[in-house]
Amino acid sequence: MNKNLQLYFDSFKLGKLFAYTFLIDLVSLSLIIFVFTWFSTYVQERSLEVMQGRTVTEIQQMVATLNPEQLAPFVTMLKSFLIISVTGLLLLIIGSVMLFSFSQASIWNFLLGKKVTSKNYWRWNALNLSLLMPLFLFLMILLLVRVSLSLLLDLPAKLAPYFYLTHTTIMENIRLIVDGAGIFLVIVLFIVIAFLIYFQFVKSYRIWDSLGAGFSRFKKQWKKILFLAFLATVSALIITVILLPIKQALIFYPFLSTLLNVVLASFFLAWLRYYLYSAVLHGDQ
Repeated sequence: MNKNLQLYFDSFKLGKLFAYTFLIDLVSLSLIIFVFTWFSTYVQERSLEVMQGRTVTEIQQMVATLNPEQLAPFVTMLKSFLIISVTGLLLLIIGSVMLFSFSQASIWNFLLGKKVTSKNYWRWNALNLSLLMPLFLFLMILLLVRVSLSLLLDLPAKLAPYFYLTHTTIMENIRLIVDGAGIFLVIVLFIVIAFLIYFQFVKSYRIWDSLGAGFSRFKKQWKKILFLAFLATVSALIITVILLPIKQALIFYPFLSTLLNVVLASFFLAWLRYYLYSAVLHGDQ
């Protein structure tokens, strides 16, 4: 059997190392997502309380007709609502970055047999903020992939309009699958490169050196890493198809649906990290 395929199949032999990383991912992602969900619900409820069911037009008319004394309570309430919303959102973003940094620091230090300290933990926050630059680049690539796929998937309708019209459902399903798989592949590649950077960072704790080393590793082993990302995308697609009936059954149960998505996302991240570590990074410690 091909060595890369063998490494892929071996990645499903999950043990204690996977369980530890999966648990950390699950706890951190659950806290981040559910706190943001709670805050979103709170903001919506406060918004209804402040607006009292009025539309933007009705509020504009009210502002134009009321005198300053009558308008003061509403302005005070609106100002308080905006301050709480903006401040709360900023605190949640900062807290999420810090929690995510701690989770990744714990995982990667564990994988390389090291410990998280107060000194190197704060460097993880700086590293994750520095990843905003390559993230912006990948968002541009993602947009390019989306546009390219859209143009490519429009060709059947132009080249064979009769066939497309008589098989609309099938063609639209194919379009949906190809479009989603292409976008997901780019996302997986970004996660893989981030993992490569994390691996290098634990070894040196130098942000810019780690960024360069991570991209350099990708450049040297791009064929192997692309194959890995392709298999990960195919795996995610198969799991999505298998779980589609369950997802449809939970459409009226948003909490359970969100919980399932969090578990799946945590499992996939932990497995992808384990797969990458076993296939590419193992032996480089």
